Amino acid sequence: MADSDVGEVGDADLDARLRELERRLAAEVRKSDTLARVTEAIASRNDVDACVQSALDGAREIIGAAYGAFFYNQVEPDGESYALFRLSGASPEAFANFPRVRKTEIFKPTFDNTSVVRSDDITLDPRYGHNTPRQGMPEGHLPVRSYLAIPVATRQGEVLGGLFFGHPEPGQFTVRDESLLVGLGAQVAATIDTLKLKASALAELEHRRKTEERLKFALDSGRMGSWDLDVTTKAYEASDLCKANYGRRAEETLTFSDLVETIHPDDRPRILAAIDSAIRDGADYDVEYRVIHPSGELRWLHARGRAAQRADDGVRRLAGVSLDITERKRAEVRQKLLVNELNHRVKNSLATVQSIAAQTLRSSASPEFFREAFETRLMALSQTHDLLTRESWEGASLREVFDVELHAMAGEDRVSFDYAADVRLTPKAAVALGMGVHELATNAVKYGALSTPEGRVKVVWGVDRDVLHLTWSESGGPEVRPPTRFGFGARLLRRGLAAELSGGVELTYDAAGLVCHMALPLRALEP
Repeated sequence: MADSDVGEVGDADLDARLRELERRLAAEVRKSDTLARVTEAIASRNDVDACVQSALDGAREIIGAAYGAFFYNQVEPDGESYALFRLSGASPEAFANFPRVRKTEIFKPTFDNTSVVRSDDITLDPRYGHNTPRQGMPEGHLPVRSYLAIPVATRQGEVLGGLFFGHPEPGQFTVRDESLLVGLGAQVAATIDTLKLKASALAELEHRRKTEERLKFALDSGRMGSWDLDVTTKAYEASDLCKANYGRRAEETLTFSDLVETIHPDDRPRILAAIDSAIRDGADYDVEYRVIHPSGELRWLHARGRAAQRADDGVRRLAGVSLDITERKRAEVRQKLLVNELNHRVKNSLATVQSIAAQTLRSSASPEFFREAFETRLMALSQTHDLLTRESWEGASLREVFDVELHAMAGEDRVSFDYAADVRLTPKAAVALGMGVHELATNAVKYGALSTPEGRVKVVWGVDRDVLHLTWSESGGPEVRPPTRFGFGARLLRRGLAAELSGGVELTYDAAGLVCHMALPLRALEP
């Protein structure tokens, strides 16, 4: 062969080698550019699905894989199980009828994060075909000869899953492909870990938000205001309800100095001492005190709180809640007054019963007469008490007193009334007049106008110069004769009732019927 021929062959071989190098370089540049683009896309994703899909699609483009899949590490009660998470190059139906991937000999290195598995022909791998009861790929599985599996694990070693790639032709994946995808798998792991941390942080924030909303709802429902005091700077933060407890609007500021000035001067030293004790000794802060609103209104508050300790045992803040308890305090005062009033009324009632018993006994001719008279008078007293109880012992009207006593005598339909206005009676006046009306009605039923079918009673009253003038007039009954001796009823009306109500009572024994006239000052009757 001539020298020129040798030179031409050598030049052709060199050109071919140069073109191959250029092709490889172009392929490497393409892979590097694709890797950079895919890595950036993975890092910019905001959810795991998009991150994994970008990795699979990009990896297939880089290494020329026919299929790509990510199996996510899930722990089942019976051990580890790997669920299909994302696919590339195939539809989800390709794996729909297959059981979940297990840690077989082929998959074990990937899911244990011990090594990358790269095979030119996975069917010839000595680890292949040991997945009982199947001997290799299940029927209908995508055809795979070239195989590459990359572990996806965090820097702490937590295995998140694995990236798996396949091709129906053997010898498709290179050492360089393996190297590129190891880096890609690390990026996927870092991004998933970051997204999980972000999701956890967002979930924690959402949990805190909902917790704070529930707490605020509970505080608002209970009309409790929350507050927070920085012990060192005395900076004071208060909720809208807390401000309202001190007479401030929501948009107004409320400093700790403002709060102290609002506390009633008589309570201020005690409250400041309680705050100091809570800060110094870690004692619970639990106090009730009076506050004076800017409007001058006096209110009662109940404040509770606790000091928060720093790691060095120093107190950082004192925080708690406040509740307006003005109505409760007023109720306690009313309750105390009612108890005192009840004690007073019980004593008066016992004294009244004792007097009734003594006077009835004095005018009784026999034990049977005493028993009957005493029981009816006790019933009259009881009926008036029932009336007052229905009115919460705040009083009763004069007409109600008559109606109760006459209803008990079954004579109310034969009694007429004539008055311009009803009169409100104190409990004391209601009891005294109730006993007086009972005696008049009892006498009328037994001896007077109500003892005959034709008999009638007329009750007239009116007020003149702050004096109640009341007249009980009987007619149509038996002829009335003046008594030779006065019984309990007459003594109760003429002496007891007159003395109890600081007035005068006059009984007239007219032949046509008994007339009782009362002149009672309103100051002794009305509340």
